[in-house]
Amino acid sequence: MKICILSNAHPTNEVRLYYKLGRSLAKIGEVHIICASGVCNSLVNPYQDVTESDSKWGILFQLYKKAKKIHPDVVICVEPLTLLVGLALKKKIKCKVVFDIHEFYPDAFSEKFPLPFKWIMKSIYLGLERSLQSKVDGTIAVNEQILQQLGRAPKKGEVAVIPNYPVKNVWDDSCEVPMELSNICTMNFDLIYIGGLTPDRGAYKILKSINILKDEFPQLKALIVGKFTSPEVEKKFDAMLTEYNLTAFIYYNNWVPPEKIGLLLKRSKIGLWLFNAQNKRLSKALPLKVLEYFAAGLPVVSTRTPLMSDLIEKNQLGYCCEYHSASIAKAISRILKLDEDKYQEMSKRCIDLIENKYNWESVEPELLDLVQNLAAK
Repeated sequence: MKICILSNAHPTNEVRLYYKLGRSLAKIGEVHIICASGVCNSLVNPYQDVTESDSKWGILFQLYKKAKKIHPDVVICVEPLTLLVGLALKKKIKCKVVFDIHEFYPDAFSEKFPLPFKWIMKSIYLGLERSLQSKVDGTIAVNEQILQQLGRAPKKGEVAVIPNYPVKNVWDDSCEVPMELSNICTMNFDLIYIGGLTPDRGAYKILKSINILKDEFPQLKALIVGKFTSPEVEKKFDAMLTEYNLTAFIYYNNWVPPEKIGLLLKRSKIGLWLFNAQNKRLSKALPLKVLEYFAAGLPVVSTRTPLMSDLIEKNQLGYCCEYHSASIAKAISRILKLDEDKYQEMSKRCIDLIENKYNWESVEPELLDLVQNLAAK
């Protein structure tokens, strides 16, 4: 069986595409991951290939061209746009098409527009997504809420809810330290945040919280890894950094290869997941980054929502807080003040939760069953 995984937005070495979908499906077939960027690999299954175009539509055409040459039995499309490619391939070579939905795409799209137009743009996007999804043979979703958003119940055997859990022992393998991380990888950090930098994801709250903490913890070090969503956000972030005199406390890196994140997590003590709870998209999803923090043994400080409270506070894996600076600082301080034995106990609970429950291996059989069943039809 030949399987193609197509993405116009993620690199070929992205964690979900390569280390989860790719490696798992390589157990039952020949897998080709084709993306707009990343690394190329023509020697080892799963294979990786990159398109040769910089334009959005050129990328889609290249994805179609490369996949058609492979003549796959099953095509997995990772974004709504790549569904156009998958459905074109289905018509041409009679392959099965699977939609892998791991984000609330309509919600994310609508956030680009001012308030009066948000619901209109979300409705338009959702309508197009539903139309495309109705034509596929199978659907993979990371949670039930995403399936419910599609508005129709896929037939039994055509759908699988496969949470985006981390692979067991995901950070255990040693890897070479890239030159651009050589300085950071000689340091230890009290706090780490990895992800997009936006006002709704706590970009400014982190700075204000550290400003509160710096007198109590004068040696505090925080590492922030991520890209700013706009020049305006970056400009305000830099201005606050200077205003609060935090340059000795904050270390920033704009991007880290997905497979190298473990190098930084292992040098950190507390993972941060701060978000505006009024943002429904961020409130109703279990973010992979929190589970990856746990996999590295990092207790987490998160905005309090029913989902986060049930995960973090119920299992004693850190603390939840309100989405304001004083509450965030208080939660961080509680963990920093733990004695070494108490901290290590909390850290071990984090690792154990991933090893025993929230891991990719526990959901992998559902993926393999879905793809094998579709290919056999």
